[in-house]
Amino acid sequence: MLWFLIELPMEPSASRRRCCWKYPGELLTLRMPHIIKAENDILFDEHGRQVVDLFSANGTTWLGHCNPQVTTAVAEQLQRVWITGGLPAGFLAEAKSLVETLFPDSHSVAGFYSTGMEAAEFAIRVARSATGRTGVVGFERSMHGRSMATAYLGWDNRDELNVPCLHRLPFVHDHAEEEVLRRLEETLKGGSVSAVFVEPIQATGGGYTASPRFFEAAIRLCREHEALTVFDEILTGFYRTGSPFLFSELAEVPDIVLIGKAMGNGFPVSGVVVRRDIAITTAMLPGSTFAGNPLAAAAVAATLKQMRLLDLPAMVSAIERIIIETLSDLQGHGITLRGKGAMWIMELPESMDVQTIIANLYNTGVFVSFAGRFIRILPAATIRPENLLEGCRMIRQELLKGAHG
Repeated sequence: MLWFLIELPMEPSASRRRCCWKYPGELLTLRMPHIIKAENDILFDEHGRQVVDLFSANGTTWLGHCNPQVTTAVAEQLQRVWITGGLPAGFLAEAKSLVETLFPDSHSVAGFYSTGMEAAEFAIRVARSATGRTGVVGFERSMHGRSMATAYLGWDNRDELNVPCLHRLPFVHDHAEEEVLRRLEETLKGGSVSAVFVEPIQATGGGYTASPRFFEAAIRLCREHEALTVFDEILTGFYRTGSPFLFSELAEVPDIVLIGKAMGNGFPVSGVVVRRDIAITTAMLPGSTFAGNPLAAAAVAATLKQMRLLDLPAMVSAIERIIIETLSDLQGHGITLRGKGAMWIMELPESMDVQTIIANLYNTGVFVSFAGRFIRILPAATIRPENLLEGCRMIRQELLKGAHG
């Protein structure tokens, strides 16, 4: 039996609820079996149990586990070359071109990396070098990675870390949008901020988001004060919320966009898309050992080609409809549902035992993730509607049971 480790965000303490978001130093455990096989929206464990996957590996297997076209492309690339040490290879140019078709002509792919954290770190270096400034701003409860810098932008890890050039501002979970914008403007007026990082829907921090007007105002404020805006769309991107990206719905375009997860359908790959007029220099330290490797490029090219063959907005709309119709009325039991498209977070009251609920759900045949008191539902676009409906019904039944003791 495998000990399955899940990191849990801690709730802000009552005395500091309005100033910081704490992340844990400890790990809690759930006893879970090995997964030995997966097909589209189904997981198979070592005991022969079949489980509907409503988490799709942190939202990565967007076109389903072991998608035949992506699997074939990566397998074929394995027979050619895996890694070239920075030399141009294989699908890289094609992968970049396919990504760029989803962006305005003003932007291009500055590089492919292995993780979202690595992409975020590179974006920090791009902004600091391009602007000549050191400051970086993030918002509480955002998740941009787990390096010291990217983590510090989103939460207080209780490690007494203090990075003077990094600033963490409150977000709309406990402040009005106008107040957050006022705080942002005050910070920008100092003239030391190179970039403002935005996670448009806080997937780990409770599903909180702001209005389009807020995001547009934030971008304009950054432009006015000569700072860059960085939209972290690593999870929201590639139609997960209905549009190609959340910024696609705005009247303003951020300077830098972080992408990943769904882009490689589970293969480790991320990317940084930057305004073309921002020159990428050696001072930004572009590249790394595995950056832009042929296997990742093959996965990206195959995944995006498959996306083009699907009506993803319609598929996401159908997913959203099932989730809302099945789970939205749980509000009356103290359970809050937040999200959009195929990305949903349920906040449970403190009286409910989240770990027991997750374990019971798995045992009844559905897998979801949790972070603190937040249950995360991130199904694949290709999930079969009957499986999604049955999975949501299982969640509903288990939550009602938990709500009533």
